[in-house]
Amino acid sequence: MVPPFADNLTRFVIERAAVRGAVVSLDDAYRDILACHAYPAGLQRLLGETLAAVCLLANALKFNGSLILQLHGDGILRLLVVECDAALSLRATAQWDGVIGDDAQLADLAGAAGGGRMVLTLDPKDGGPLYQGVVALEGGSVGALFEHYLAKSEQIESRLWLKAGDGRARGLLLQKMPDAMESDAATWQRAAAAPSAAPAAFEAADAHALLTALFPGDDVRAFGARTPRFGCSCSSQRVAGALRLLGSAEVEAILAERGTVGVDCEFCNRRYDFDPGEARAIFAASAPVH
Repeated sequence: MVPPFADNLTRFVIERAAVRGAVVSLDDAYRDILACHAYPAGLQRLLGETLAAVCLLANALKFNGSLILQLHGDGILRLLVVECDAALSLRATAQWDGVIGDDAQLADLAGAAGGGRMVLTLDPKDGGPLYQGVVALEGGSVGALFEHYLAKSEQIESRLWLKAGDGRARGLLLQKMPDAMESDAATWQRAAAAPSAAPAAFEAADAHALLTALFPGDDVRAFGARTPRFGCSCSSQRVAGALRLLGSAEVEAILAERGTVGVDCEFCNRRYDFDPGEARAIFAASAPVH
């Protein structure tokens, strides 16, 4: 039985052609992330498109770690962060200042041309080297921005289609492999044109039906589906570590003013409160023993 196309990521290849891709649908995962903050409708859509794009890229991670995207703008949208780990656990947050229209595009929100940037970080959790790629916020849409990044950083010709709204975010990533032959050119051109020619395919009930609708004349081989989900990695231990970095003197000043130290997770909006005894115990535990 083919799994339904909900919280589903499916990789595929077009046989006998150097063309690969993946399709994703974020449903509960997307809605759970939106429930953490009161995002305006236009930002909800932009966030959904970015979540789908980051999930499609993170699917290729070969290590135990995370792919972290940061969009920095000098317009209404100040910051957008999406993190997806190798298990396709997603979280996100955004900061903005001003009114965001329902139909706003990335170019409308990021500010003046050249005034923003996208930073993609590969963060291994097993001690490997951290990698960062930075590109200017070029292109009017999230899809165009990611296509620009992939062409510049990985030299892989890519096409990305993204759609978000009504509690669902869907995306398709299509890539022409570096070892593509001249004979693959026709397949690539046909495949790259299909999503724009058949937008209704993105309403398919499952990934296989979507791929059949998009590429009816090609031999498409799909691989086993994966399940993206919302997951925040915040914890009392991590917040305690942040307070330790803040310093005992600063924490004591907060205790004197408020009676407790409270921290809200910027991703899931969970509140962590430490009473005076709990806060001071953080520093007692890390004090050197003489």
